[in-house]
Amino acid sequence: MNDQMPYLERVKIQAEILLPLFRVMREELGNDRACELLRSAVREYATSLGESVSSQFPGTSLEKLKAVAPVFGAAEALVIEPVEDTEKHFFMNVSSCKYAEYFKELGEPEFGAMLTCEIDAPMTKGIGADVTLERTQTIMSGGSHCDFRWISD
Repeated sequence: MNDQMPYLERVKIQAEILLPLFRVMREELGNDRACELLRSAVREYATSLGESVSSQFPGTSLEKLKAVAPVFGAAEALVIEPVEDTEKHFFMNVSSCKYAEYFKELGEPEFGAMLTCEIDAPMTKGIGADVTLERTQTIMSGGSHCDFRWISD
């Protein structure tokens, strides 16, 4: 995660490779099976990413999460509105998301949600089992904003 490339650019590169593959899988296997396979790969990637974050940053699991959060908003990819930041809570809303804009332009918001939004929960778990993420909506899935609520035990 100490990469100099903004994470949004990494996602665009991932999409250049994975979107054509996903489209072929969707054609050959059907949407449900293609989504199931992509979600499985994304969970594995995200868990590994969380474990990497956990080993790179000091502090509690929630402190590690707070330290890495700016990586995803780099290059103005996200407009973040802080809600609560305490020892046990890290709450924020995202009111604008360039990830969502990018995948909507491609006509693939479902794919975009799997590739970007769905990394959050398994990455959180990879950082530490004592932190959970609660989120009820995302911009990518048509919500007015993304409501991130990380809670430490």
